[in-house]
Amino acid sequence: MSKRFSVVQAKEVPGRDKPVWLRHGIAFEGDKGISIKLESLPLPNKDGEIWLKLFEDDGSRQNPQHAAPAAAPLDDSIPF
Repeated sequence: MSKRFSVVQAKEVPGRDKPVWLRHGIAFEGDKGISIKLESLPLPNKDGEIWLKLFEDDGSRQNPQHAAPAAAPLDDSIPF
């Protein structure tokens, strides 16, 4: 079985001592190297650089994008 990683980026937030970690995707380490799937585009920092980190993921954390509850039905009636 290949190792699984979370692909994350630290975002500095004014007034906070620690950065906020943004999850951008997943990575898998296999026999032929590492494959990365980005689910969002990372933004450059103030120096124009993009730094990503890989943290080993055991799969127990669910992707927040997929865990969102279903949206309420949209009322598209137009009052006149």
